[in-house]
Parts: sequence; C-alpha cells; structure tokens
Amino acid sequence: MDSKAETKLTSVQITDEETSLFAMQLASSSVLPMALHSGLELGLLEIKAKNAFQMLLSVYSILTCSVRKLPDGNCVERLYGLGPVCKYLIKNEDGVSIAPLCLMNQDNVFMES
Repeated sequence: MDSKAETKLTSVQITDEETSLFAMQLASSSVLPMALHSGLELGLLEIKAKNAFQMLLSVYSILTCSVRKLPDGNCVERLYGLGPVCKYLIKNEDGVSIAPLCLMNQDNVFMES
C-alpha cells in the first residue's frame, strides 16, 4: 500500500474513532444532552426534526445544515441531514446505539441527585 493510501486509511480510522468519542462525550455531559435527551425520546433524530432542535443539533454537528436558494432567488431553504455522530445515536443494523446511555444519564433520578 502506498503512503497516500495509508494516510487516507488512517485518517478514516481516526475520524471514526473521534466520532465515536464525540458520541460518548455527548452522552455523558449535561446541558446539550438535555435537549438531545428530549430529541431521542421523541425520535427526532430518526425523522430529522425541525426548528430549534435542528439549529441546536447542527451547531454541535449532530445534524448537518446546508442552505439552498429557492427558485424566486429571494428566499433560502435550510436542508438538514444526519451528521456522522448519528450512526452511534440511532440504532445500527443490530438494533444497538448509545442513545440509551444518553437517556439514562439525563434521567430525572440522576439529574436530581
């Protein structure tokens, strides 16, 4: 394997590891996860929620956001998608995610103690 291919492969592995660590960080902090907790309970990541949730979650790269001009040229439309970290927050092909960890960490029993 040439060095360019090795560098690209290493970069992808590091990015995936960093993304996984970011998902764990989200699940164990407190301010953002309260909003994330609500979104997970309501299934908002699966249906790509709108408005405040989208804006907040896109600031943290949980959702992606792009802007598209509408045909009239005067207005723009925001398009939201799932960020890379969502692969850890929504169920994978085995039905597993770290969403339950996030939900548990933000549960009233833990938050009130």
